[in-house]
Amino acid sequence: MNAWYRTTAVLLLLVSGLVLQQSVQVLRIHEDGQPGSGFMPFGLGLALAALSLALLVKHRRRDAERRPFWERRAWLHPLLAVALTAGFIVVFDDVGAITSVAVLVTCWLWLVSRKSLPISALTGVLTAAAVHVIFERFLQTPFPRGLLF
Repeated sequence: MNAWYRTTAVLLLLVSGLVLQQSVQVLRIHEDGQPGSGFMPFGLGLALAALSLALLVKHRRRDAERRPFWERRAWLHPLLAVALTAGFIVVFDDVGAITSVAVLVTCWLWLVSRKSLPISALTGVLTAAAVHVIFERFLQTPFPRGLLF
């Protein structure tokens, strides 16, 4: 897995180099004593370069022993995660946003992450409550009404 991280870090480092070059030569970092249109891309390019270097340094050691994808039903958790997300998308409008978020987080933690059912249910309810307070109360985002809310 470390080889994939190193490859990704090198590709992101190349992208950050391109962003830095374009922000300096094409967009200009400053114009007439003011920040130019290349100022923000330059900063973001520096941040991307720093993060890709950190990724490269963190994953510099050799890969661990590879585990085959089909061995011992290792494919079951990714498939379960995709199925849970697809189910969430399908029932979101009918069941309602808050209820479906609670069920998704509970099922994800219980079935995919193998957490205990009480912890999963408590986390699901607290996540749904946080989504309700932040998005419906404070930000006044219209969510589809469902079974409970």
